[in-house]
Amino acid sequence: MKVTILCSGFGLGFYTPGLLIESGLHRLGISTAVHVFENVLPESARTKVDENRKAYHDNFKIALMSQKIPQDISESLDSEALEQLLSVWCEDDRRHFICLSGHWMYVLEEYRLRRNGAPLHIELLYMDSTLSPSWKNLARYRPQFAAGCGQLTLFDRSAGRINGYIDVPVPVVPYSKREQRLFVHGGGWGMGTYRDKLDELEGAGYALDLILYNDDAPDVQSGSRRYYRMDPQWRTWQTGADGRHMFPPFAEVKPDEETIYRNQGEYHLVYGRQCRMKGIVSKPGGGTLTDSFASATPLIMLEPFGAHEQDNADLWEELGFGIRYERWISEYGGSTDIFEPMHKAMLEMKERTPDCAGLLAQRLGLHSAQTVPDVREGSE
Repeated sequence: MKVTILCSGFGLGFYTPGLLIESGLHRLGISTAVHVFENVLPESARTKVDENRKAYHDNFKIALMSQKIPQDISESLDSEALEQLLSVWCEDDRRHFICLSGHWMYVLEEYRLRRNGAPLHIELLYMDSTLSPSWKNLARYRPQFAAGCGQLTLFDRSAGRINGYIDVPVPVVPYSKREQRLFVHGGGWGMGTYRDKLDELEGAGYALDLILYNDDAPDVQSGSRRYYRMDPQWRTWQTGADGRHMFPPFAEVKPDEETIYRNQGEYHLVYGRQCRMKGIVSKPGGGTLTDSFASATPLIMLEPFGAHEQDNADLWEELGFGIRYERWISEYGGSTDIFEPMHKAMLEMKERTPDCAGLLAQRLGLHSAQTVPDVREGSE
């Protein structure tokens, strides 16, 4: 009864949460397999992903414009890679799926046809509070894409609630024991306006942990700043020596010292730094919300990447878990006074919110979990 988790490398917010769910299912004794969508694309398409990553990091306006271009991803599938994957699924009699990206629905559609009526249990997991671009594009070409599937929106903007959260096996650090530092980043692809805020943040009295991307270099005169980087040679569609997908290799970057990247099995090391911070400064992507809630770390929200992240920001602010950067500066002068109440609000919400891995296992019929509300209406 292996659960197949379908991720995407178009953003770490559709990849890292999938691996965290895999870890959670393993703790429940459930067997899994993870697949990344780029592995059913031709090499030319993966090269294009790399080109886009750099372009979007260099110019946020290009990234925002890209969302407005309709795209039928089914036309880009590599027929040979698709055939190999579907053959494996048929041979293994795969029947239980968790899908984090709308791109996979074309593959699942073909698999349904090949199984000729065999019962399949598919849970669509929405990582943003409203539909992100891959799901919106899918809806243009397949309006009934969710027929026969369960649907779970973790952070539900329309209902103003948290339906489930992705647990990380790291104890929450008490707020009084956290460093007087902020963790600053631009999501998995380094997008957004985070680099424009560094001087202002330091001027407000914070030391900074900052993620570098591509060929960004640390400032040798950085003072209180610490720099980190995910291995620039690593790609989400690669697997390790054991044939499994891995969390991003991660390291602190210091001038004139060799950078040695490492990772470990149960969670991403970026999280290991974030959970010790007073707050996270970032655009409000679904992966960032996941980390913020799991670690009970307040989110200072920068310009969103599209309408779905705008809705993420609205939800986080309404629930008292974060604040928009401009409001934080103009109304509170960049003070930490409002952060601890946000931290406590997330801790209180976590106490009454089901863990996503157990919730999905229950919905797939594989685990007897606590009774939880039906949240299938989250598909919009």
